[in-house]
Amino acid sequence: MATNFLDFSKKHAVAGSSKLRSTHGGGHIYNILIEQDLDNGSVVAKGDYVKPEVYKAKDSTGFAGKIVDVAANGNFYVEVEDPGDAVLLLQVPMIYEEYTTAMQHESNFYNANGDIVRGYELYKGDIFELSKEGFEGTPEKGKSVTINSKKVKVED
Repeated sequence: MATNFLDFSKKHAVAGSSKLRSTHGGGHIYNILIEQDLDNGSVVAKGDYVKPEVYKAKDSTGFAGKIVDVAANGNFYVEVEDPGDAVLLLQVPMIYEEYTTAMQHESNFYNANGDIVRGYELYKGDIFELSKEGFEGTPEKGKSVTINSKKVKVED
């Protein structure tokens, strides 16, 4: 778990999981060891076994979804149409209250290389929330999305 306090101009993706089957006891939540810095909202697949309850991250294949709406906070709702082998990375941000107000923004948080991060298995019909920083391309309601290099890619 890392927080970027040196460069406030770089915002990281913010994601939400409240509309996922895995958050309501119907799916898997994996512990995924990442081998590069990744924002919350990155999409990977469960890779090789590392140790009890921990798996490596690998590139996801077969994912397809659609941006179905814009949340009140400006983030986008992505509905899963075909999950493929997708796992949504979403770690609880560790931001301490004694930090300054500017340091407490969730967009300063990212998952650092070597972290073990929560990975929510995705299912058809799941909806997750993602800020614009989590997309490759310009997100808009109604656009289809896939995965490219662990980021949600907006299709043209």
